[in-house]
Amino acid sequence: MVGRPVVFRPEIAEKRPGDEIAKIIDLEALSDKSVHALRKVNLTIRSGEIVGIAGISGNGQVELAEVIVGLRKATGGRVIIDGVDVTNEDPKRIIELGVAYIPPESTRWGIIQDMRIVDNLFLKAYRYPPYSNRLVLNWKKIFEDSEKLVRKFEIITPSIFAKARSLSGGNIQRLILARELSGLIGGKIPKLIIAAYPTKGLDVGATEFVHKTLMKYKKLGSGILFISEDLDEIMMLSDRIAVMLEGRITGILSREEADIEKLGLLMSKAVAQAR
Repeated sequence: MVGRPVVFRPEIAEKRPGDEIAKIIDLEALSDKSVHALRKVNLTIRSGEIVGIAGISGNGQVELAEVIVGLRKATGGRVIIDGVDVTNEDPKRIIELGVAYIPPESTRWGIIQDMRIVDNLFLKAYRYPPYSNRLVLNWKKIFEDSEKLVRKFEIITPSIFAKARSLSGGNIQRLILARELSGLIGGKIPKLIIAAYPTKGLDVGATEFVHKTLMKYKKLGSGILFISEDLDEIMMLSDRIAVMLEGRITGILSREEADIEKLGLLMSKAVAQAR
């Protein structure tokens, strides 16, 4: 129940994509079990564009996201962000280049449950001005901006000082969106947003909020890599759709070209074996 009619289809921004913001070249990486998770992955993302990654989970999607944001080492290939080679760079450097990450399993990987909401909102930005001079934190500014973010992203909580574990799943995701997308570092919106299963497990109201938020930032010029198992969701939001199977991209379709049958074929083992 969300207390109002639910709009399942966000308004599609038809503005043409801009310049290339990310380029993945022959990317390779291993899984946590030291088997090949990425096999010669090639992909580009432009500003003002959502590139969807479709496929059954466990086919390299999360590993791709982690390599881009610096949380997993590439064993081959390159990651270029806004013309800068960031392959195997420190995640802090990648954040400073304007890359935002909405991780899978938000409760596990996106927050520290026993820390306050305000602390979770500033997990990344606390070390940068105007929130810090590298010696002392400006708590007054942190508290003020936390209150603004709670209102802007409609996070339902009695206080910014409540523990993050007190939030519902949808409000945890709103907290992560607020932290990652608000330009707290450098005062600018993200150049690149990596969103890995951002609506998984959410109710319809929270899902709609995530969709509208991603579409808003696409319209503002962010390039977005959107990973989901839901083909209807992928086709609704994406300008282009890449299908991943066994660590490879088996095909890339435009929104106009894509349908369930074509995506299903690209997700089949027959296609992977033919390659």
